[in-house]
Amino acid sequence: MSNQIKDLDKKVQSAATKTFKAMNSSATLKKLGVDKVIIVETKRELAVQMAYYSRSRMKDPSFVKAMYKAAGLYEPTISECNTANTQTLNSNHIKGIAIDFAPYKDGKVWWNAPNSVWEEMGKIGKKYGFSWGGDWKGFVDKPHFEMV
Repeated sequence: MSNQIKDLDKKVQSAATKTFKAMNSSATLKKLGVDKVIIVETKRELAVQMAYYSRSRMKDPSFVKAMYKAAGLYEPTISECNTANTQTLNSNHIKGIAIDFAPYKDGKVWWNAPNSVWEEMGKIGKKYGFSWGGDWKGFVDKPHFEMV
């Protein structure tokens, strides 16, 4: 698992760099309380995707924890084990054409930022050619941007 733009497919790197810089220089995001925007994840290995996919699909949380450990990830909480965070094993992160951005506030990732923050981030990413997971119907993935 990576959070480096250089690990993305070459055709995505320029747009990812421009998006990242634009998000971090956005006066609107600053006004909304965002200290900075971070890259959570770029290129993802299949083992990591399988661990993510196991969440909410395995009845025993210890199996999800074992998947996370095998993938070299942190130990998820019981709540995380029981909450889906992906709908596919065929993620565009594996192909290197997806990136996850997140707002950062008060020294930590601001996962519960108001919709206005995520919508502004989505608007910026779309300006540079990404489709945004916040526009998806059903399983909404606000940090997710991909170029397909």
